[in-house]
This record gives sequence, structure tokens and C-alpha cells, in this order.
Amino acid sequence: MVNICKKCGSNNIIMNGKQANGKQKYHCRTCGCYRTFGKDFFYSEEKKEEILRAYKERPSLRGLTRIFGVSKTTVISWLKKKSSN
Repeated sequence: MVNICKKCGSNNIIMNGKQANGKQKYHCRTCGCYRTFGKDFFYSEEKKEEILRAYKERPSLRGLTRIFGVSKTTVISWLKKKSSN
């Protein structure tokens, strides 16, 4: 798997330790940003829509965190993007 920096598009990436949960961290030598790569950090469009539909049923953000395992910050950013469209 070739990792490409999402910030600058460079492939000048090196391994740089591990997170507390054991996932590999990477460092871009070109722009200096730190990232963790992997598909488990992305939500499918179906999953996003399911979570946003559940939010419309009026549970709290904390409740969504417990039910779906998604952070409050992520849900808030999705809501902002949806309202700006």
C-alpha cells in the first residue's frame, strides 16, 4: 500500500511510532504533518446518512457517540457540511 499525504500529495512518508491503540503513525517529510492511514478512519456515505437520520430523531450527541461509536466532533462537522450545501 502506497501512502500519499492528504495535505500536500507527496509520497515522501516515513513511519513514526505508534498510537496508544497500537496503530502505526506516519510523518510526511515534505510538509511535516503527522497522520494515521487506514480505511477504518473513514465512514461510508450510507453510514453517515444513517447517523444523520438518527440525529434527526432527536437523540443527544452523546447518545450518538454511545450508539454508533462516532465522535461528537465528527457528527457536528457532517451537520455543518450538510447545512452549507
